[in-house]
Amino acid sequence: MKLRLLAVIVLSSAALTACSDTPKLAGSAVIVNGNAITSAEVSQRVDKVRVQIQNTDPALLKEIPSLIQINQRVVDHFILVSLISEFVEREGINITANEVEAYREEIFAQYTQAAIEAQLVSRNAVPADDVDGFMYEILAQRALMDKIAPDGDTQTRTNALIDYVSNLSQEIGVELNPRFGTWDPSNLKSTPGDSTLAVPLQNLLGQ
Repeated sequence: MKLRLLAVIVLSSAALTACSDTPKLAGSAVIVNGNAITSAEVSQRVDKVRVQIQNTDPALLKEIPSLIQINQRVVDHFILVSLISEFVEREGINITANEVEAYREEIFAQYTQAAIEAQLVSRNAVPADDVDGFMYEILAQRALMDKIAPDGDTQTRTNALIDYVSNLSQEIGVELNPRFGTWDPSNLKSTPGDSTLAVPLQNLLGQ
């Protein structure tokens, strides 16, 4: 169930907000194109993800991410959403709610809703209430590939997508608060900051 084309706790909020911010990034986790994503937004999504993981049938979880993995995937989510919003506007891409719903139902029918939600929350830090947002991201990326590599094979289209979004991220600027890591435009993902938080979630929960 490889859905993502770009691929994506008790001490969570306290641990992630304990470090000091630089003045420019005070209160922010990341700035994309001059727009700030706050540390509070990241912490709220991290907490939502870990609660859903706790309440998910363990048999459906292919992996149990560490706190730092959840944090990193949440940060990457916010960056990717910002980049998608930018290229959707630039390229005149329009994904309708009906298209998102139809794609979601197609995926649920193929794999079951429970299995998809378990995969998305554990591997991509996508909580159940944002599944449609994730489906939108997939459709937007496909639409971009149709524009920039319409006749390419799967690998060519994927490479074109990665190159486009990588260049876009460098053009508009992605700056992470150091405590959330650093942005790697070539791989379209952040690299973790404090590796001491890389503890499996089940260990933090006493399982």
